[in-house]
Order: sequence, then structure tokens, then C-alpha cells
Amino acid sequence: MEETAAATGVTSLPEDAIREILVRLEDAPTLFRCAVTCRQWCRLVSDASFLRRCWPDDQATWSTFLAGFFALKRLDRTDPTFVPGVATFATFFVPTPWSVFGPSSRRRSLSSFFPDIDPCIFDHALPLAARRGLLLVRIGVHGDSGYQYRLAACNLLAAACDVLPALLTDGLDFGRSGYAILTAADCSPDKQHLSSAAPGYSTLFKVLVLGIMYPNLNLYTYSSSEGGWSKPTQITTFGPYGEIRDCKHLDVVVSRRKAHWRVGSWPAYYFLDVDAETDHISRRTITSSSNYSRAYGEPQLRVTANGTLSVLFRSMSRAGLEIYTLEDDEKSGNGATITWLSAGTIVLKPPRHMKRTQTPTFLRLLGEKSGTMLLKDWQKQIFMADLETGVTEKLTGCFDGLNRHKLILMEMDWLVLFVSRLGKWLG
Repeated sequence: MEETAAATGVTSLPEDAIREILVRLEDAPTLFRCAVTCRQWCRLVSDASFLRRCWPDDQATWSTFLAGFFALKRLDRTDPTFVPGVATFATFFVPTPWSVFGPSSRRRSLSSFFPDIDPCIFDHALPLAARRGLLLVRIGVHGDSGYQYRLAACNLLAAACDVLPALLTDGLDFGRSGYAILTAADCSPDKQHLSSAAPGYSTLFKVLVLGIMYPNLNLYTYSSSEGGWSKPTQITTFGPYGEIRDCKHLDVVVSRRKAHWRVGSWPAYYFLDVDAETDHISRRTITSSSNYSRAYGEPQLRVTANGTLSVLFRSMSRAGLEIYTLEDDEKSGNGATITWLSAGTIVLKPPRHMKRTQTPTFLRLLGEKSGTMLLKDWQKQIFMADLETGVTEKLTGCFDGLNRHKLILMEMDWLVLFVSRLGKWLG
């Protein structure tokens, strides 16, 4: 009532004056409450130029957060879609504590994000990649040529799902190929693509597939603005070792308008860098001052707040997590050699309610996004840890069998989420 009266009292003020008042509010919750007071304020707050004034450093660490993760779960008799005698799997979303999508104890099905879409389309959907509210999944559809796999791009904030045209290629190994889904800002940050269906952010996207068909590797790209797949680009040169092995999609990171994959196996590690705007491909050889064979599990590629690539891995000889950064991340030319340099160790601290004798040991790193790590102990308990402080927190509501190849971490952009939530007030 007081907020409504306040809004009525300032309706006679010029918009410039109202804008100057709103931009001086101390925090996002207060700004949001003011924005939904009336349509005029909502329109002012959701304007891109206003938001840039409020959050000029929108590329800082706090601009994104780990909202949760998607994972494939085998259904049991407690699930309503369980069929006796049939091994049925479904994709669920597990929120992190205090997530905008609810507590971690309340996992939800993938289909719940899309109330206006037939949930059967998500039967056996397999999550492949995620990027700031966009999720790429593999689904199965019945077509003229029988049952076939298709890719679908899901926009969680717009509640939209686009089934992509069939990727016409034989012999593609879906399980070992690499995937990335990119936002419009990743591909062309100097341009703003706004959608009336979801005010304040773009529904345009781009999909990259590093398709493995032994012994070759091809790049396939799909752009929502063009509505089709590009002609595949073959990648053939991989040095004296030749073998590509698996291209782990969980290791793809996006930084400075490029998607980066780590491919190969020790000692032949490479970066494949794909320009998000031009699709230009370059390859860099990775050397290291540390032997990855001492790592407990696969190294985790990540990107720092300033866009620099780094890697995390659990050392078998030291407590905690070791961090390595690139000696010179500017070496971006094709065929360049880059070196990892040690940047220290993160000592993991047990949750406050745990006794030291109960501290989880041999934690396996499952993934990292926005400075938050997901780990699993030998009892299959899942923990979340802050990358800077090392403080851990046990997650409840998770299910057994999680590993790095069965889950996709979902990070969200605070700014995009903020504006999308204002959409229903804009009408």
C-alpha cells in the first residue's frame, strides 16, 4: 500500500528524475520490488541502458551463479511414469540451496519448465550442454525413417523448446562428441537482440557439435537465426599422437567469444578453440609443469572472472584441489603451445555441522561453474564448495550414481534472470 502510494506521488516527476532515484537503490531485491509497483517503473528498470548503469561490471564473478544441475535418473516405482519391467530414465533438475528454482530437496523434472509443451517430448531426454538459461538436450523422435536422435534447444526462462533439424550424418558417436550452446551475446556481444516474447534478453542461440566419427572429427554449427545446420568442417591435424579419443563435453567453457574444448588423453592434450561468431577453428598444444597422472579423476577446465582459462584437479599427493592457469592465454594462434603454471591449492573445509572425524575424504570433482564446485565422496554424498574459501555444504535431495558424464551444471546470469522476471509485469 505504501509503495503504491509512493508510486502515485511521483507519477508527475519526469522520467529522468525517477530513473535517478531508482538507480541509487542499494540492492537488487529493493529495486525489483519498486519495479513491479507500476508499469512505468517496470519499463524504466528493464531498459538495457538503465541496467548497465546499475551493474556496470556485469562480467564480474557475481554476475552469474550456479542455479543447480541437470542429471539423468533411472525411474523407480515411486515415480508416476514408471513402467514395470522397463528401464526408464528421465532428466531431473536439482537446485542448489537458496536457488531461485527452489531448495535442493525439491528436484523437478525437465518437462516442468515447459508447461505448454507435451511432456512426452522429454522422455529419455539426455542433457548435453548448458549456458546461462539455455539447455541443449538429445531427444528421440519417431520420423519417416523410424526412431532417430535429434537435438533440442531449451530456453528455461522463456519456457520454449526448439527441436533442431536432423543432423544428417552417419556414424556420429553422440556419447563421445562435444557440445556447446551459445547465447546471442556470446556470438555478437556488440549487438543487442531482444525478444518481445521474453523482454530483456535474447531467444537467439547457436549450437556447436564436435562430432566424432573415428578417426575423424567434424564441426557442425546451427544458428537459430538461419534455421539450419552448416556444412561440416573436418578437423584432421592432431600432431604425432593422432588419436583424438573422447571429446568431453563437460569440459567445454566459453570465454572471450570462443568455445574451448580439451581433447585427447595424456600426454597428448589439446585445446580446440572455436570462434563463436565466425566458427574459425584453432588448435593449441598443452604442456604442463605437473603430471596429470597424479590427478584423482579428470582435470576440470574452467574460466576465471576475467575470462582466463584455468584448470582444477584433485591431487592424489596433496589435500584439496590444485589450480593451474595458463602461462600466456594470448597465445591463440593455430598450432601454438601453451603451458599450465601452478596457481596454488584450495583446502576444502567440512560443513560447519560436521565433526572433523566425519569430514568427507577422497572427494571427486564433478564440475565447476561461477566459482562454485560440485563434489562427491566415496559414500556418494554430494557437496557444494566455494572456490575462493573452500567452505563446503552438503546437498540433500540428490540421487545415487551421479558422475561427471551424467550431469550438466546450469549457471544463470543475474541480470538476465532479473529482467526475465519483470516480463509478466510489462504485459
